[in-house]
Amino acid sequence: MSLAQNEGLPRYQAIAAELRTEIVSGALDIGAMLPTEMELCGLYDVSRYTVRAALRQLREEGLVSMRRGSGTRVVAKAPKDTYVQSVNSLSELLRYPDTTFELSDSGTVTLAPANAERLSLPPGSSWFRISGIRRSNESGLPICWQEIFVIPEYEATARRLLTEHGPVHRIIESAHQEVIAQAQLEMSASQVSADLADRLDVEPGSAAMTITRRYTAQDERVFETTVSVHPEGRFVYSLEMTREWTAT
Repeated sequence: MSLAQNEGLPRYQAIAAELRTEIVSGALDIGAMLPTEMELCGLYDVSRYTVRAALRQLREEGLVSMRRGSGTRVVAKAPKDTYVQSVNSLSELLRYPDTTFELSDSGTVTLAPANAERLSLPPGSSWFRISGIRRSNESGLPICWQEIFVIPEYEATARRLLTEHGPVHRIIESAHQEVIAQAQLEMSASQVSADLADRLDVEPGSAAMTITRRYTAQDERVFETTVSVHPEGRFVYSLEMTREWTAT
């Protein structure tokens, strides 16, 4: 089968695009089985690895379900709403474009040992904490639950998040001429707790990705730590790295 209409895409993406078109158009209805992996390999003259990558992309979009021994079945007519963040630079790594922050709670907290360990911050230290939902401006869906911890002297500046909606570290940089000397980002698999499930419109115990960002100033002082809990399928990081070539 020809992939000419999707020429220029990697082959697995071209195959996924063609199958997606068949699903969205109704040629493959909900409940229909896709051809087997071996059949798709023959149809497109590609390896099983390429076919599996294409099917995995459709599954991540919520269009199909895959079960070993049972094949691949169509489960939806349109891709689910997923927030994709493409990252090509440090500044893009640290921000959520096109979102709005909705406040749930704020106030000064003193970190108990367990919470301090979770945040990699000193136990007994005091922080101004803001928590709430970050929502996509495009789809209206909750992208994540966020906890934002800043040093107490930046409390008034951090509260500007409620009207400016941008990243707190950017507001702090502008207001205090603070410079980020180091930014750390950690990702881990997690689950949505019962108290966050309603806020994020998912079932308790649903799969999630927790992202912790930590910002260190030039004087080696951590001035902000942000924890974001993303429900499965609501957020994707797309990271692109380009090798720099130096002529010799």
